[in-house]
Amino acid sequence: MERFSIESKLEILPDEILLEICQYLLCVDILQSFYGLNSRMTRMITKYCHHVSLHKASITQSSYLCTNVLPQIGSHIRSLLIDRCYSVMQQELFMEHFSKNMSIIFPNLKKISLVGFQHAHIMTFFESLHDLNKLVEIRIYDLFGIQEDHQTTVLQTLLQANNNLLTSVLINNGSSCLKFNDTDCYANIIRLRIKIKTIMELPSLFTALPYIRHLDVTLGEDENDDMMGDEINVCSLHYLIDFQLRSTKRWWRLEELSRILAQLPNVQTISLFLCVTDSRLVRGNTLLPLLSSTVRQFHYAVFYAPVTSFDETKTIITSWPSSHPITCCSSDDYGFLHTLPWYFKCMSFPTSIGKLMSSQTNREIGYETRVKKLEVIVDKNLTLAMSLSVIAQCHQMRQLVIFVTSDDNSAKGMYNARNKVEQYRSPCLPTLYQLTQIYIYASIPVDFTHLFSIFVAAPNLLRLDLPCDYLIHLLENQQIRDLLKQSIKSLVILDGTASSLIKLNEEHIHFIASTLTNLCDVYADIKHLTPSPKTELNEITTPSMESMVKCLLSEFKTHKLISLVVDIQPNENIVTNAKQWLQENTILQQEQFNADFNRELKRLVIWM
Repeated sequence: MERFSIESKLEILPDEILLEICQYLLCVDILQSFYGLNSRMTRMITKYCHHVSLHKASITQSSYLCTNVLPQIGSHIRSLLIDRCYSVMQQELFMEHFSKNMSIIFPNLKKISLVGFQHAHIMTFFESLHDLNKLVEIRIYDLFGIQEDHQTTVLQTLLQANNNLLTSVLINNGSSCLKFNDTDCYANIIRLRIKIKTIMELPSLFTALPYIRHLDVTLGEDENDDMMGDEINVCSLHYLIDFQLRSTKRWWRLEELSRILAQLPNVQTISLFLCVTDSRLVRGNTLLPLLSSTVRQFHYAVFYAPVTSFDETKTIITSWPSSHPITCCSSDDYGFLHTLPWYFKCMSFPTSIGKLMSSQTNREIGYETRVKKLEVIVDKNLTLAMSLSVIAQCHQMRQLVIFVTSDDNSAKGMYNARNKVEQYRSPCLPTLYQLTQIYIYASIPVDFTHLFSIFVAAPNLLRLDLPCDYLIHLLENQQIRDLLKQSIKSLVILDGTASSLIKLNEEHIHFIASTLTNLCDVYADIKHLTPSPKTELNEITTPSMESMVKCLLSEFKTHKLISLVVDIQPNENIVTNAKQWLQENTILQQEQFNADFNRELKRLVIWM
């Protein structure tokens, strides 16, 4: 009777209100709750049946959907997302149900998105893709752990998957580098986003893609100063109309860039984000003549080294015509120039030019709408104060990444840094509604007084990645605890900074679990703990790696985690049969879960 009453009240609401509510739910929650409830509800969620995301599904949800829902709606599914980042063993369950009949169950599938896959997982998945006649696009996010000797094989298998029917393959910048062979040729690919290792791999990439129309390339690794690209020979890409190149880990010269641009005879849009040592590459009257006459849009951003003899800032600006307006600024360490408005989704800058950039608040700059990921490099002698103005301009930022460096240890450097901060007036941050993830990567402690203002400005913050000592210090602040306790759903606890005496222990876990009460998934690095010594009764001693795993599962029991990932120094029992060890030694005895140990990464993954 009670259930009938609840259903009746729900059905009183119009579809528009129910669909508004659905925007705050995961796709798996919507399918599990509404599909098959009645004809009206099933019809109302048609969009979610066409575009299925298994993001953050528990093992129980995934099992239910794979058994009872996906076979029923398979012919309606146009796009599908499989998530190994949060639902850490989802791919295995999906393959168990559908690996042999994907083309039958999903005949109208056009796009697949894969999140958090590794070498073995993605190779197994690609091998199951065949005879899906409408599948033309694959998107890959955070493909990791691809060793150099596997990079070519993975790329070949990917671009040839589904009987060479794929035309679009998009791999995000957070993924491992992949590599082309000199003899590769993929005539089917017309759109590609990829990260490769160095400039010397561009010739084989160009050769392999004779009919490419949209190409987005990131060069992923630092290159030696003696690795010059002015003698590379790339073939012409006659069909290419959109070219994007991001390379901020090597210093470019004019001759290198001109050789590449000369082979794009019909390109219409060019987007370049580079580091340069060549003063000619900051002058519009030198650079623009290199572009093909077919170019309609040119987006350009460069860091340049001040050790080179550049013209004064005013001279640089006047070298660009009004058809290509720019803004530029420089400090003692870097110069920075870009066309207006800002175009790239990811933006990275060192603190030394942060204040100079912050004075440019005109909306024409474009940071407000375009930047989705902001990377801030903070010197250890500085707080975040000098970066806040740029953060304030990135209204639609989704990810904020803070790198802490150990540069400038001198007394003079510390004095100058302190003076700069004291003279700098911190701005008031706008509400950053789309900021959901903050990452802090550091090997040293630093004063993060201004983090509180960022937390206040980010009401929808969901995920934190940070070193153990940073996390403990933050949560010891009552104001920060009150802000974060309900909002944080995902937590990555990295190893403590090198100079810190704080290492993650069981008391910390209790403190974290009692503070962040809505966590759904947790990663912890506990490699500093050794395995429990063997005893006659196979008892687990404390502190040890095994006792910490038990503690994590016990303390987070009421949180109903969907995943726990732990980097450990393993014992043989966990290596050979992780699931059995967990069943025999932890609170998971009566729970539905799956587990595995990754030998390469020394990582225990548990999906619940």
